Amino acid sequence: MITEQFVKDEFVAEVLRRDIGIIYKTQEEVAQRYFKVRTGTLRNELSRHDFSLQSSNGQFTVYLRVLPYLRFLDMQYRLPYSGLSSKRAKKQRAKYTIYNRVVWGVLYNETFPDIRAGFTNEVRAAWRKQMEEALSNKILPNEIK
Repeated sequence: MITEQFVKDEFVAEVLRRDIGIIYKTQEEVAQRYFKVRTGTLRNELSRHDFSLQSSNGQFTVYLRVLPYLRFLDMQYRLPYSGLSSKRAKKQRAKYTIYNRVVWGVLYNETFPDIRAGFTNEVRAAWRKQMEEALSNKILPNEIK
């Protein structure tokens, strides 16, 4: 039997998986476009898209692997001594944001609104139908497309 809570949990998990993919993809694009390759560690880690999603009683926890210096790359290019100190360069420095703007931008502008407003009656019915079809065809929930 498919409960309402199960349908809601699968919907939230799918939104989180989608948006984590967006975060990794955007960070990967910024790293390829604006950062020179030195050791290749940054690009290798961002291309792995490594994360785990755990849910328990309707509460979700997402574990992402983040390089220790990734958060500090934003701060390095925000400072005037980074070689970009004019007002014109402020726009240029904004392109180098790889962590805070990407992560919080996706969370606040895409993930939270989709979870808050996206779970309407139509979505409930569609997800319930998908889950029932999956059970009748013996498909695992993560194999549903």
